Amino acid sequence: MAKNDASVGNLYELLEISPRARSEVIEAAYRSLIKQYHPDKIGGDERRAKALNAAKGILLDEDKRAEYDVTLRSKNSSVRDNDYSNLVGKMVGNYQVLELIAEGGFGKTYKAEHLESKLPVCIKRGDDVSPLDEEILLQEATSIWDLRHYGIPAVRDVVRLPDTSLALVMSYIPGPTLEKIVEKHGGLDAEHVAWIAERTLNVLMFLHLQGVVHGDVKPQNIIVQPAEHQIVLVDYGLSLIRPTKDTSNKGYTPIFAPPEQEKGTGTLIPESDLFSLGMVMIYALGGDVGRKKVPTAVPDKLCDFIKRLIVYDVLSRPNWEKEDLNETIRALRMDVFGRRHSNMKPLPGA
Repeated sequence: MAKNDASVGNLYELLEISPRARSEVIEAAYRSLIKQYHPDKIGGDERRAKALNAAKGILLDEDKRAEYDVTLRSKNSSVRDNDYSNLVGKMVGNYQVLELIAEGGFGKTYKAEHLESKLPVCIKRGDDVSPLDEEILLQEATSIWDLRHYGIPAVRDVVRLPDTSLALVMSYIPGPTLEKIVEKHGGLDAEHVAWIAERTLNVLMFLHLQGVVHGDVKPQNIIVQPAEHQIVLVDYGLSLIRPTKDTSNKGYTPIFAPPEQEKGTGTLIPESDLFSLGMVMIYALGGDVGRKKVPTAVPDKLCDFIKRLIVYDVLSRPNWEKEDLNETIRALRMDVFGRRHSNMKPLPGA
């Protein structure tokens, strides 16, 4: 393939497209240009037409395109020097990237600091330099851009990197995720799970009143701040803003996703997030999330509360218009634990 590459030059430039172009765009560009340069046409260019055919053959073949992209990067020092697949040590706008925090299915999350103030921020960037990644990041930024709540990260900026990809800059939230705490300690006692659920419900009520459905409530997305007994709900990549019956879901996390999201049988509504919270509570208690079973030692009233959240029928779950779940769980905490506040009870595993 190297000889063909050399003979036709940069395949993307030849087709007058971006290196991020999808296959449909490549096909459309090829068809448009081949009409102009086909040798059977008056003013056609046989050499150009052959080059276009070669470019199409490579870029529409997934394996050949991947190999070509590697070759192109190795030949182009400017591209190689600006490889942004790992941001550690690089500048993103006015922010110096310090370390990798987490890596998931979408991409990587980093800790960085502002160049002048030295204040910390969190930077998120997708693994693929693609229109889809860009769309997900912009939708995430849009969903929480103007929202201000102690349990929601603040959006600071959206920065275009030299490789044309986007990076989302948000407030840095210290603390372990609920997943990390349970992995380290095992299941938490019921009172801890109750206050974590209450804090999460408070965030969800605020989001839902603003027309935002989170769409990905799970232990990895709940950052716990043990000293303050607070939580922050992060990662709004799957969020929907004022979804309608025609709004398509963006994806889901197995186990914690509600049936309507996992099976694609309906768009998300606030009650969808409540199902996910119920599954998170089972997980945090050390229960069997696959079978939706809580440990036998969990108080009956807390079990009943969880069961109400995880019913299969989305319209049979609690609804904010009919019930203030924050009041419900506060009353539950008084009934079960004899107090509405945990008095900063130490959280194991944190």
